[in-house]
Amino acid sequence: MIERNDLLNLLEKQKTAAFNIKGAAGEINMIAINAAIESAHAAAGIRSMMEKVLDGMMTTVCRMITLLLDSGSFSLDQTKLDSFASSVGIDEIYITDADGVTVGSNLAAAYGWRFPDDPKAQAFVFRKLIESKDGVVTQPIKSRDLDTQMFKFVGVSRTDEPGIVQIGYRAETINKYQVEIGAVFGILASEIKNLGGRVTNASKAMQDMTNELEKEIKNKS
Repeated sequence: MIERNDLLNLLEKQKTAAFNIKGAAGEINMIAINAAIESAHAAAGIRSMMEKVLDGMMTTVCRMITLLLDSGSFSLDQTKLDSFASSVGIDEIYITDADGVTVGSNLAAAYGWRFPDDPKAQAFVFRKLIESKDGVVTQPIKSRDLDTQMFKFVGVSRTDEPGIVQIGYRAETINKYQVEIGAVFGILASEIKNLGGRVTNASKAMQDMTNELEKEIKNKS
C-alpha cells in the first residue's frame, strides 16, 4: 500500500508535470500566433510569386500565337479562337491590326474595338507594341477600358505584321488560386491554435484533479 507521504510526493510531481504542460501550451499558442503572421506573409508572397509566374506563362502563350500567325495556320475566326482559348486555359484573346483595331478575338463583341490613344486609359500602354518588333507589356490586375471588369493582361508585338497580340485573365480566376493556396497556411495556423487550446485544457484538468486528491488526502489525515 502506498504511504501517505509517497502519495503526496507523487501528487507534487504530477502538479509539476501539469505546470510544465501548461508552459508548453503557452509556447504552442505563441507558435500559432507566429504561424498566423507567417500565413499573412505567405499570402503576400504567393500573390507576388503568382504575378511573376503568370507574366512568364502569359507571355509564352502570346509568343505561341505570334508564331502561329507567322506560319499562316492561325485563324482569326471567333469560334476557332474561342476553342483555342479554352484549350490553353485563358479567358480572352485580342489580336489587332496596325491601327490597334481588334481583328481577332474569342469574344464576338471585341471585333472592331480599338486600343485607345488616351495615355490615361488602361489599354493605352499596349499601343507601343504596334511599332515594336519584339515588345512585351505585362500589366497587373486593373479595371479594363472595354467594360470596367477587373482583368490581368499581357501583350506582345505581332511578328507577321504590325499589331498587338494580347491575352487576359479575369481577376476572379487569379484570386481563386491565390485564396486556395493561401488557405493552406491559414488552416495550419488554426490547427496549431486548436492544439494549444486542447493542451491548455488538459493541463487545467490535470491540475484540478491533483488539487482535489491532495485536498482529500490531507483532510483524512
